[in-house]
Amino acid sequence: MKKITLILLSLIISSCHSQDKDPNKNTPSKDIRKPKSLEIPVNQKTMETFTNEKFDIENYFKHYDKISRTYEHESSNGTKILEADFDDSYYATLITKNSLFATHKEYYKNGLLKSKWETFGEGGFIKGLRYEYDSKGKLIKVEDWDKPYKFTWEQVKKYIEQDLKLDLLKDKLGVGNNLEYPGYSFPTWSINYMGKYKEDPKGGLIRIMLNGTTGELLLVERQLGKGGDGTTVDILYKKKN
Repeated sequence: MKKITLILLSLIISSCHSQDKDPNKNTPSKDIRKPKSLEIPVNQKTMETFTNEKFDIENYFKHYDKISRTYEHESSNGTKILEADFDDSYYATLITKNSLFATHKEYYKNGLLKSKWETFGEGGFIKGLRYEYDSKGKLIKVEDWDKPYKFTWEQVKKYIEQDLKLDLLKDKLGVGNNLEYPGYSFPTWSINYMGKYKEDPKGGLIRIMLNGTTGELLLVERQLGKGGDGTTVDILYKKKN
């Protein structure tokens, strides 16, 4: 189990953008290049431009599992923390609590914070600002991952709760986004979940795509089967070009 957890964490932290995926494994792809348009100027007046935050290397190696190279523990307030090291070249933490978002942090070999960001679940779309620091703790880059999406996460959340009648904490679903997707030259949102689409009687893996600028419904499809041969995909709705 710990080995699986390590693999999941490795996939999460090596990526910077979420893609369409299994709603139970909402893990971003590592093959998508980060668009330059996401970067915003480092504001000396409103941002903390230096960090002293460090990974507790000594405590980690005191408690870590030598096979999986992970250390899982829980704080007094119920926050779950998964720590890992990768070939002794950098360290990482995944922080989760009873909320929709998880916090990711990477650290240099010297222990200083390298980057931090939040995702929907353990590996969905990146929410808000992503920060990068140099090996001495100086803030060198800030990216605004909300910027391209005029139809905001808050509006997507409302659509999921009111139109789809799904519970974001209890139902198994994934939410991703793409600046570009095959067939679409504009930002899109994707929602994946197991179940039925509205009044349609047949269930399956439901995949919905929304226009990331206007919120317009673009696509609804249902996948039956576990992938590969024997899998069928039914188009329940597709916007006409």
